[in-house]
Amino acid sequence: MRALKNWFWPGIITVALLTVLAGWFLAGPIDARITEAANTALSAQNDWASAEVDGRDLILKGVAPSEEALADAIKITNEIPGVRIVDNQTTLLSLAEPFSFVITKSDDGILLSGNVPYGDTRAKILSAAELAMPGIEILDEMAVARGAPPAFFELVQFALGQAAQLINGEVEISGKTYTIRGTPASSADYAAINDALKKPLPGDAALNEIKLVPPVGQGG
Repeated sequence: MRALKNWFWPGIITVALLTVLAGWFLAGPIDARITEAANTALSAQNDWASAEVDGRDLILKGVAPSEEALADAIKITNEIPGVRIVDNQTTLLSLAEPFSFVITKSDDGILLSGNVPYGDTRAKILSAAELAMPGIEILDEMAVARGAPPAFFELVQFALGQAAQLINGEVEISGKTYTIRGTPASSADYAAINDALKKPLPGDAALNEIKLVPPVGQGG
């Protein structure tokens, strides 16, 4: 009986230790597989988000561009096989009220400032600015935020076209209002700017102010 006890308890202890060690060695690969699966799933539509896994608890991180994007990322990670809970440690991109965008044209070039939506809109605006005003230096001081009005990029394109007709001045979009101030390059540009502003603006924007200095020889 003593011999049986001498064999039994050390055996139990050995099995327990092996079980603990097996779990310890396997935990890393399981964490890695869940992490890889989560980040792969997120990258398809939510490249702003990233996932880390601790045991079977998934930690979601990143700056969400919208409440809808955040809800989608949480849903995706909750559906990853092996995840026990999702610890949401994300933050929401700041909301700009009003959402403003300004084009300032001077002898030094073009300054683009104010707000821009998350995503590829910044690149599209810079490309449109280069197309509208080739050869002019462009300074980018745009800040990413939520709250862009409908048809924001289309309204910016329109504003860039009008800024190109100024020698110097400023075009401002604030929420859904549109303001232009400055000196047109010619009488034809002066007329073209005013004629364009008599038509509906992109995104149903409202005209706030037109303050143009007529070129020399052009009546106000």
